[in-house]
Amino acid sequence: MSTPRVTWIMPVLNGMPFLPAALESLRQQTFQDQQVYVWDNGSTDGTLEVLREWIPARIPGKVFVGQPLSLGMSLKRLLEEAPSSLVARMDADDICLPHRLATQVAHLDKHPGLTVIGSERISIDLQDREIPRRSAFPPDYFDILHATLRAPRVLHPSVLMRRDQVLEIGGYQDLSTPDSPYWCEDYDLWLRILSKHKVEALPEPLIRYRYNPDSLTETEMRLNRSANAKRRAWLINCKAFAGIHSSSVAGRLWDRRLFLSMPVILGIARHFQSRDGLKVSERLKMPSFVRIAQSYLRREDLISRIWLRGLSKKFTATNNE
Repeated sequence: MSTPRVTWIMPVLNGMPFLPAALESLRQQTFQDQQVYVWDNGSTDGTLEVLREWIPARIPGKVFVGQPLSLGMSLKRLLEEAPSSLVARMDADDICLPHRLATQVAHLDKHPGLTVIGSERISIDLQDREIPRRSAFPPDYFDILHATLRAPRVLHPSVLMRRDQVLEIGGYQDLSTPDSPYWCEDYDLWLRILSKHKVEALPEPLIRYRYNPDSLTETEMRLNRSANAKRRAWLINCKAFAGIHSSSVAGRLWDRRLFLSMPVILGIARHFQSRDGLKVSERLKMPSFVRIAQSYLRREDLISRIWLRGLSKKFTATNNE
């Protein structure tokens, strides 16, 4: 029996009541050369019974049980276990549109230099009702690259990835510690992938992405943990991703505490040029890079503000002549 071309990887912890709909959306894919690997992280709500009913009877695949792990570590193990050349992410509470895999596989086949392809989403609530989209995810490689200087801007459950290239950069990681137990595994992954490879996202929604409206207190706590984890991922990856060799400088840039930020920002632009070939002058015309550069500037750093504005206007004017 030949190895399926795509393996879905899905970590789960208490996936009910949304899990059956998620699995049904995989069964309904128009691209059928697929299987699903699920890592159960200690579910107690009937998730295991549903998984055993579905896999492999209705969908080819495998369920890993008896070894609960963190989200990052379960993703790491699933990626390592998956035998397919392409790996797709999926969460147990989301729903894939039927043509998701077919569309993304065709895109990667057409663009062999691309490592990851994501997509836009349709936002839904706990009752499957569509809700207003909070913001659009950037589809263009350069816009994704620039946005990643501050945060993950690829919808993680929407991606299809080339497995070997993701393993080559270390796959998923979990660098949580007892003092910092929360880890931003997706941001860490995008920083490392974008240090060597290209990522894009299709502007077409290919997933119904579920939002769970937490209480205000829980949301604030989660956002604070996420912000700290993103900062740690940035500091760990700042050299390879942005060409910043000093973690102290990278930390002060992130915190908007550098006395003069513009030399570091220009260094980032030069580092990106060495990787993707886009000249610094061209990058400084791009709103996505200028916007992120501005987010690094202290209010008191008037020299950098004037410097950035002047260079951006100069290069834009030169281009228009």
